[in-house]
Amino acid sequence: MTRTFRIAIVAAFAAVLLAIVFLTPSAQPVPAAAAGNPIGIIVDADTGGSQFAYIVFHALDRDGFCNPPTGAVSLHPVLGIPVDFIIETGGGVIIETSAGPMAPARSVSAVPTFSTALNAASASPVRAFPPLVSGITDECQSWVKVSQSIPGPLRVLVSVASDDTGTPQFDTPFVAELVKARAYSLTLNPRWNLVTWQGADDIAPADALNGAGAAKGGSDIAGDVTALYAWEAATQSWRAYFPAGSGVPGANDLVSLKRGQALWIAVRGPKPVTWSIAAVSN
Repeated sequence: MTRTFRIAIVAAFAAVLLAIVFLTPSAQPVPAAAAGNPIGIIVDADTGGSQFAYIVFHALDRDGFCNPPTGAVSLHPVLGIPVDFIIETGGGVIIETSAGPMAPARSVSAVPTFSTALNAASASPVRAFPPLVSGITDECQSWVKVSQSIPGPLRVLVSVASDDTGTPQFDTPFVAELVKARAYSLTLNPRWNLVTWQGADDIAPADALNGAGAAKGGSDIAGDVTALYAWEAATQSWRAYFPAGSGVPGANDLVSLKRGQALWIAVRGPKPVTWSIAAVSN
């Protein structure tokens, strides 16, 4: 069974401007403070009740390179820099790094970053992950693989040695945290119900009511609902979705549900309906 998790990145020394350019979700890499987001978490689907989580550190130098082009010199190189990983809380052990397998442990030091472009061209490439910024063809990465026999919360401290011109070296830590997703349910009574949508964000109303798409695993109540209304703040108007009119052009102008959005739902009756919502991140 696949579980859903939230990625929460908490950075320390937020006022320090790093010599490394960490990737931010913008069109181009820019110099970032320590409050940037250089950590990614990828969770493999559960296997036999356990799971694997990859904690990935991403970086580029100030000019937007991992491995500078031929003839270029990186003033602040990020290729081959050591990265430390420490499991602070949560079950699990580190069983592998981007540098190779290791004896199970709760921490590992000096895992060097590698070039994803050079890695892809090598005879024996290691696993690499998509860059944090779309369109980047070469990114420096360093990662660890955490094995959890019982899937649950996980908090990993990631620190990287960094320096800036004229300043002593220091370690800049980040915290990567997984929070287990929660499912929930609502009791809808006949006629009108006012509820708050806490399921997947930007989901089609049909999927939300059918337990499909991003709402897979939830209950199918489409046959019990006659109408769904949501207030759209941007246009200061009500948007509607009618399950019976899903195939009628122009009948429905509510195209997606936003997390935290208030909804009016009309239930056919005569009995209450339990609406089970698929697990979503806290």
